[in-house]
Amino acid sequence: MRFLLGLVVGIVLTLVAVYFLDRNAQDTQKHVVNWDVLGEQVSTLTKDAQKAWADLTREITGPQ
Repeated sequence: MRFLLGLVVGIVLTLVAVYFLDRNAQDTQKHVVNWDVLGEQVSTLTKDAQKAWADLTREITGPQ
């Protein structure tokens, strides 16, 4: 039951986030509902998360 609740909450949060991103987008920006734009944003987010993780682990373990 917790799994289903978590799944539903995750879906709702995703839809709300995309709605607000599209609603607040500038006229010069493309909307997130465009799959190419979503792919670029996910790619950028992934690269940023990987860089942050690498920086964190480097800070903890020290330079190698």
